[in-house]
Amino acid sequence: MTQIILYDNKTIHIDGYKSIINFKSDELSVKCKERTLVIKGSGLQIDSFSEVCMVISGKINDVSWVNQ
Repeated sequence: MTQIILYDNKTIHIDGYKSIINFKSDELSVKCKERTLVIKGSGLQIDSFSEVCMVISGKINDVSWVNQ
């Protein structure tokens, strides 16, 4: 199970991701168990990550799931 905690539109905590698919300062794609999480914004950066959790900051405009 993947848990996502969004703090305002500045920080997102992802728990239970599998891998980073794509990372740019305006879009981040993360493979989770069954779907892909896409985060769009500006100035996105990965503040911390481990095998199971990740913290991303920046101006977050959109968070959505994509079936893949």
